[in-house]
Amino acid sequence: MENPAPTKFTWKIDNFSKLTEKKLYSDIFIGQGCKWRLNIFPKGNNVDHLSIYLDVADSVSLPNGWSRDADFILSVINQFKKKSTVTKDTQHVFNAKESDWGFTSFIPLSEINSPAAGFLVNDTLRVEVEIEVRSVVHYSVIEPAKEVNQDEPKLPKRAVETPPDQVPLPQKKVHKAAVEPPTDMVTLKPLNQTDGAVQTGASSNEQEIVKESLPPPTIVDEKDPLQDPPFEHVLSSPDVQETSKNLLNEISSRTRIQELFPSNEMTVSIEATRPDFVRQQKEALLGFFSMSLEAIQQANAFDNIEGIILALIQQADSLQEKTVLEDLASYLTEFRESIPSSTIKAETVEACRISLAGKTVDLNGILDQRQKDITTLEDTFSRLSEEQAKLQAEIQCLEIQKESARIELQKANEGASRDLEEWRDLEGEIKQSNRERLQAIEKLALANVRWKHFKEDLAETMKNVEA
Repeated sequence: MENPAPTKFTWKIDNFSKLTEKKLYSDIFIGQGCKWRLNIFPKGNNVDHLSIYLDVADSVSLPNGWSRDADFILSVINQFKKKSTVTKDTQHVFNAKESDWGFTSFIPLSEINSPAAGFLVNDTLRVEVEIEVRSVVHYSVIEPAKEVNQDEPKLPKRAVETPPDQVPLPQKKVHKAAVEPPTDMVTLKPLNQTDGAVQTGASSNEQEIVKESLPPPTIVDEKDPLQDPPFEHVLSSPDVQETSKNLLNEISSRTRIQELFPSNEMTVSIEATRPDFVRQQKEALLGFFSMSLEAIQQANAFDNIEGIILALIQQADSLQEKTVLEDLASYLTEFRESIPSSTIKAETVEACRISLAGKTVDLNGILDQRQKDITTLEDTFSRLSEEQAKLQAEIQCLEIQKESARIELQKANEGASRDLEEWRDLEGEIKQSNRERLQAIEKLALANVRWKHFKEDLAETMKNVEA
């Protein structure tokens, strides 16, 4: 049996230089049946380096004796040159005593913060981990992803409308929560239940998950208003509005009676007309269901709807019907409370859009000035480039002249060396001639002495002969 492909997770950390937290965790991701997360110290774990660790995300909730034997590779991505990415690999057996493992001194902070290094681009840092789990004791409990019906029609927020022939059938009573109303009122979901993010599937060779750096938790009804679909007012037709007004006038007295008297004190006349009364109340309730929440708010009909529901609860024949009506009353209260906050949010969003429009004008002016500055700098750069080319040409000519002078100097040095060698030879000959001359002078002096002696001897001999 082949081992499962390694899991790769990339963590994009925005506004890295502005982080003030000592320790930062990534989103939880699934790797070979285990929950993991990355842990970094943006300012270093008591060192001047970036500290990165791999952590078992659910270590606290795992049973006693759990462990994960894993090989993993940590990388800080160089966004300019992939070859310059800093990568370190290690192996560790994760357990309750050592639930995280990594490198305290992974990469110097000075290198990360250097704009030319390529690790921090647009103040965003990318950290990647690749995990291969070799053995596991006690796997993580993975919650199944919720299925989303893509064909289900979506209504604009705060504008939920139920067809008149459908009666809400809530399953259970829920607490209040500021969330988006469900799109289908036949089977009401709990209002505080929202769909979480679904992890994307991985390729056959490796699983790869790319997530942003720890976005703040959001509720469905509190998402960025700029991303919401355009708000559309769903108004009722004139006939429905007229019918609603008549129903309001007709049931106003009945609802006051229902609120003043308990069910055990109803009069005999009401009991006698109970079927007709229940039918009228249900018809009135269905008439309100055909209206939008905005129309109900404008007509100030929430109290009347609540009165109808309370009256139907008192007239309910079964516990199931009574439970459904009680849940419907709870939902009505939540919708009633959500409209003012939605209105305030809409006004806030409009003010925000106006402010952003003004900022957009300012930014356009700044961008125009930036464009002019860039044009000026480009002209300066072109001029300097031309001057650089001229200087390079002059430098090349000087290099040629320098090479010629070097060759001539070398030839002159060679000629001087030959002349010096000849001079040394002549010097030797002169010394030899001087020695020979001295010897000749000495011989001449000796000959003169001998000649003198010879003349003296000759003169003496001549005297003797004459005598």
